[in-house]
Amino acid sequence: MERWRFSHGVVGVNAPSWLTFEVHRPYLDGADSPLAEIQARAPLLAARRFDQRAATALRFGMNMPTSYRRLLIEESRLREYRAVVPTDLPAHLASASWTRLTQAYIRRAELDPVDRATLAQWLVAVCLPAAVLEVVPDDLDRLRCRDEVEATAQAARAAALFQAEGLSARTAAAFQVLVEDPPDTLCHAQAAGSWGYLLARHAGDDAAAPDLARQARELLARAAGGRTAFECAIAAVRLDLREVMRAEREEDFDGAATLLAAAAASLEPLTPAGPDDELLLLEARRRLIDRRLEIAVRREDAAGEQQALAEGIALDPYSVKIRMQAAQAQQRLGRPDRALAGYLHAARLGPLGTGFALVAAAECARQAGHEEFALLLAERAFRAAPRSARTKQLLVDGYARVGEEALAKVARRAGRRTCRPPGYENNWHYQMYASYFNLGRSRSPNLYAELPTLAYRHAAAGTAPEITYQRLMPPAFRGNLVRESGLAEFAVAHPAELPQHLRTPAWEHLCEWVDGFEKADPDRQLLTSALLFRLGFGRLVLDLIPQRPAAELSGPAELRLHHWRDLVRYVGSVGGGRQQVAAPTTSFDVARHPDCPLRLRFVIAVFAVVFHARETKSLDEALAWRAIAEQALTELLADPDCTPLDRLMLESRFYRSVTYVPFLQRDEARLTAEMDRAEELARAITSATPYEEFLRRENLRACLESRSKEALGFGREDLAHRRITEVIALDPYEPKSHIELAESLVRQGLHREAADAYLRAARLGPTSTAMSYGLAGECLAKAGLPELAEDCFIQSLRIDPYAVSSARGWARTGRDDGMGALGREYRDGLEAWAATRRAARTQARKGTTAGGGTAAHAVTADGGATAHEVTAVGATGSADAGQGNRS
Repeated sequence: MERWRFSHGVVGVNAPSWLTFEVHRPYLDGADSPLAEIQARAPLLAARRFDQRAATALRFGMNMPTSYRRLLIEESRLREYRAVVPTDLPAHLASASWTRLTQAYIRRAELDPVDRATLAQWLVAVCLPAAVLEVVPDDLDRLRCRDEVEATAQAARAAALFQAEGLSARTAAAFQVLVEDPPDTLCHAQAAGSWGYLLARHAGDDAAAPDLARQARELLARAAGGRTAFECAIAAVRLDLREVMRAEREEDFDGAATLLAAAAASLEPLTPAGPDDELLLLEARRRLIDRRLEIAVRREDAAGEQQALAEGIALDPYSVKIRMQAAQAQQRLGRPDRALAGYLHAARLGPLGTGFALVAAAECARQAGHEEFALLLAERAFRAAPRSARTKQLLVDGYARVGEEALAKVARRAGRRTCRPPGYENNWHYQMYASYFNLGRSRSPNLYAELPTLAYRHAAAGTAPEITYQRLMPPAFRGNLVRESGLAEFAVAHPAELPQHLRTPAWEHLCEWVDGFEKADPDRQLLTSALLFRLGFGRLVLDLIPQRPAAELSGPAELRLHHWRDLVRYVGSVGGGRQQVAAPTTSFDVARHPDCPLRLRFVIAVFAVVFHARETKSLDEALAWRAIAEQALTELLADPDCTPLDRLMLESRFYRSVTYVPFLQRDEARLTAEMDRAEELARAITSATPYEEFLRRENLRACLESRSKEALGFGREDLAHRRITEVIALDPYEPKSHIELAESLVRQGLHREAADAYLRAARLGPTSTAMSYGLAGECLAKAGLPELAEDCFIQSLRIDPYAVSSARGWARTGRDDGMGALGREYRDGLEAWAATRRAARTQARKGTTAGGGTAAHAVTADGGATAHEVTAVGATGSADAGQGNRS
């Protein structure tokens, strides 16, 4: 089974969306799933009752509230499955069962009483109360409800009203029709028992509950003649369960235990007559175990608690509730590590209780000494429940402990309760990187968080400074950011596609500039295209600026514009797996153009040195372009209008880039001397404005990052480590730097410390989030923490369900339980799927060669699918060209 396909390209809040889909699938599209928890099978039985026209047959005794469906969509982020009525689900997502449900709902006015009753009960089971109220829009009168089929429709209306409104006046009125002077039917007996239970559990005044319980017993006894012994036994157990609630409320725990023991004994001799009875018996046993467990805890019966837990996990391994109860039991026993593993397991199975499970897991992680992991869990809890005061405070407190006040401010802003739509401002990722979403204000302190806003300010001013920032974000950044945030409305390919309610005034200006792009002069086009690229619209830049040979260009403005286009084309081709890197040949021609401005020639020449050193490995080309850059630098520094900041910045950037030449020559002495000069110049820069300070920090950070690689390249690992530590001090919120720190720690054999660095990189995403989680898992496994490692591997697969290395890690670290077996099954399926695709591609290539085709020599950004796999503790990669996290 290709489980990863159930992710639908969506990143779930805390669990892989494919896992949430499978555990709760009957609610989403009406189909069965081998992972479906017992309660999620209610729609399956209800569908069969509709097909059988069995209006008065038993169904599941429990129904989920409307909030359950809302949470299910919010946490899985499978928004295409959002439905209030059956027709809301797109036809291409509907199972055969859901299609029948939709067709029946459309014909609801034409249905006879039997089909109407079974349809209403089916809609209750799939948690669509609004649709039930369309099928049964008004209470039926008591006379009609003496007919058990009509009473079944009324019972569905009452259940739907409680699902949607709780103990409202309309809910009470709907139940009263069924419990006042009822006939002797199983439907009326169940209605009396249900109403008494709801009063006992939720009402301030439950005085009527005992009488309703007695009434239900009497009705069931009188209705027994027309029912099988099996049906009567199941119905009696349900009444026992409801009376347990009353006993518990009165703190009669021994009486509750006695009731539960008798109920369990009554189920022992039952023999199901078929699959429908098997489901009914399964639900009854599961509910009994749940109540036995809760009462055992109240009675402090440790043996009874452990027995109920073992039975519950064996019966319903994908139930979030039983996993939560197991974790709580370990926590009460003072075993934080085991409790942590249990809460992590429970949190994957949501949606009910995900935030609570993660809060508890964070507390256990702290008790067990896993501080970085605890902070990560606090962030995940906050993202699962951003408007919860508890999750917000947990996160703010966690940031305070590690001195991250800047991130605490992000949490406070994202956690604000606001009634006005839209709710994107409650999103952690939006608050961190708002500039990339809609030119809002990014709250992340890292150096690239506000790059689009800086580009916007230059565009609004009508000019950009000669010295600008160097960082070019990878093409995947915007897509990864939107996917990981879950803010799907921001996933647009053109600024004009962003919905009006998500736009800022700055975004409106951008739309105006794009609308007028064709008629704008080259200077304005350059400012607009620079802003578009910074926002992640590289493809649009290429569409807006037609490619032209450099020989056809004239004037500095056109040359700058087409160099920029070529740079965007090149950056867009890097990191594309088997895709060829687009050589920036137009830029090289621009640099040789007689109208090329001196500074632009310098910029292109320096870039050309880096390109040839990294991509073509041509020393001759690198030397030639270095000479051009050196001559241009000499002329620039001789210009009396060149400011002190320009002089230092230009020369520092020059040496940092052209040292690729001595690197290719393996001339360590020269490389070191020139990098010393680059660092000396970078440290000499002073700033007079916030923008200059930003440029200073960015340049020094880039210089030290290069120097750490220089030291590493010549085997000086201690020096490399010191330099990357200084890089992090300059920008503690840059994920890539923490990855490099982790790699340094791995080389030192400090796997536990390396795991924390990878976890920080994952926290600060979205660049390389999946990879960081996967490598954290590898380190934690080596550090002897398999439960934490397993969670990291699953989180990696949450982001990138095709990450084969993480699938293998999950299979290795998963315990000998349902989740561990699922990991091994997932790994085997993913590897087989990838092997099939590789074989098909190999066959296709052979066919092309046989037909006379010639394989082109290409410079590739990576080695394809298998090159990304983990070697020892290396890099996490995708099994194939799935939607990966490849920034």
